[in-house]
Amino acid sequence: MRWSKFARPLARSLGWVLGLLALGLVASQAWSRQEQWWPLWRQLQARDVIAVVGLCLIMQLLLGLAWHVCVHGRVVPDRLLGDQLRWGQSLLAKYLPGKIWQGVARGALYAHDRGARSAFVLFVREQLLSLGISALIAAAAAPAALSPRLGVGFQGAFLLAAVALTWIAMLRRLPDPVMDRLPPSIRIGIAERPAAATMRWVWLLQLAGYVAMCGAFAVLAASFGLRLDVVRLSAALCFAGLAGVAALFVPAGLGVREAGLFWCLSPLFGAANAAMLALAWRVAITFAEALFALLSFVLSVRRR
Repeated sequence: MRWSKFARPLARSLGWVLGLLALGLVASQAWSRQEQWWPLWRQLQARDVIAVVGLCLIMQLLLGLAWHVCVHGRVVPDRLLGDQLRWGQSLLAKYLPGKIWQGVARGALYAHDRGARSAFVLFVREQLLSLGISALIAAAAAPAALSPRLGVGFQGAFLLAAVALTWIAMLRRLPDPVMDRLPPSIRIGIAERPAAATMRWVWLLQLAGYVAMCGAFAVLAASFGLRLDVVRLSAALCFAGLAGVAALFVPAGLGVREAGLFWCLSPLFGAANAAMLALAWRVAITFAEALFALLSFVLSVRRR
């Protein structure tokens, strides 16, 4: 118990340090080669910025709609806005060290509705479906830094991961040794899995959200004059996102995602341009998430 109390704050602090270190390394690549990407940066137009942020906001709306369907099994007009607002209010919790905080926030927001633990179980299912979609998109194209043989293995591994994550999200019951260790409310929440048709709709809505996100990234790259097919850009983006999720105690994958994008794209765009694009995407997606969360809090206060 004492070790746990000591290890958790240490892991969180270490997450911040490692994330900022990775971000600093990517930023140093961009800073030391400003002359290469600065002419591209000057091509950026206001309409491009609006399009990128707009697509990121559409992504959040689609993911919020997927959550709403997951909670109710269908679209309930009277509850739709409230669920969207609670989705947005929990969004910034992922910027705390430890990915679990977003789930904790989501559960707290539903504590007086369907119960915190039941909402947390739904959050876990939602996240597993989302990670499965991300792995599926990442499997569409291997990073250019890998050899052809390793690239095929990379794609196969991520395809298997996509299938496994989606299958786990659909389970009504975990193995008995695992179920026996869980609190009764968690066991009940797992057994109360939404209907298969509902889960399919949630998956499709999440996929639409990922398409909007990948579209935003493609628009951002094109606005700098960096031309690459959308499939390869999307695969790089989703691989970087999964790397950020795997870094459990790094808040919102800070630095890890940028390093993943840099590794995938530097053989194609060059180190300077890849670093610049990774940093520009971090600014764009963070701004859009902060804006969506701010609107959610403001609208929630006005509703009260």
